[in-house]
Amino acid sequence: MYRILLALFAAWALCSPLLGKSSLRIAVASNFHPTLVQIAAAYQESHPDTELTLIPGSSGKLYAQIANGATFDAFFSADSERPQKLENAGIALADTRFTFALGILAFWQPGSPAADLSKTQTLALANPKLAPFGLAATQARDSLPFPPHRSVTASSVSQAFTFAQSGAADSAFVSYSQLRQLEIPAAEYILIDPERYAPIEQQAIALKASHQLLEFLAYCQSPEAQATIAAAGYRVP
Repeated sequence: MYRILLALFAAWALCSPLLGKSSLRIAVASNFHPTLVQIAAAYQESHPDTELTLIPGSSGKLYAQIANGATFDAFFSADSERPQKLENAGIALADTRFTFALGILAFWQPGSPAADLSKTQTLALANPKLAPFGLAATQARDSLPFPPHRSVTASSVSQAFTFAQSGAADSAFVSYSQLRQLEIPAAEYILIDPERYAPIEQQAIALKASHQLLEFLAYCQSPEAQATIAAAGYRVP
């Protein structure tokens, strides 16, 4: 796919020899937003004529906005299902969809000297209908020995993190990348066995034909970007 995007970009560049300043609006799943901010910043250092605006949200809400005509140039989803639906519906560009990361689910108890499922009283998790991390969290919760507890449903994995961080919940299912980025002590969380939830395959896709966009998407698959993604707490494809 990396070679395909490079070939598409080359074709666009040949057809558009005069490249002016461009502005790209990128819809991105909330769990990946901080990481894409890093990638975009590195990209813009060598491409000052391309302005990147990142709009975070739950994958489900962003998908609904795009399906209803929202003006985004690309979509970085926390799953593979929604980008594929957009491609099948002709809303997104064919042959531009690719997997950029594999999400890692974690159980977090803020301030705990040692995270312990048995001490859970209030558990925050993302809505499984809107966020792939929410679906993974539901699958993991149902397969683990939790005591009776109250569940708090968040609109996104970022909001689930905020619920636990603020004390609205004593525990939460979150993205490992969130914990890595904030340097949360390892004693406070447990990485969930990937066998307990469906793979969180995160895919991106172009929504508009643009040589600047295709070049940026190709960069997101480069060794430099993949190193940033891995360092942020994801597995890379």
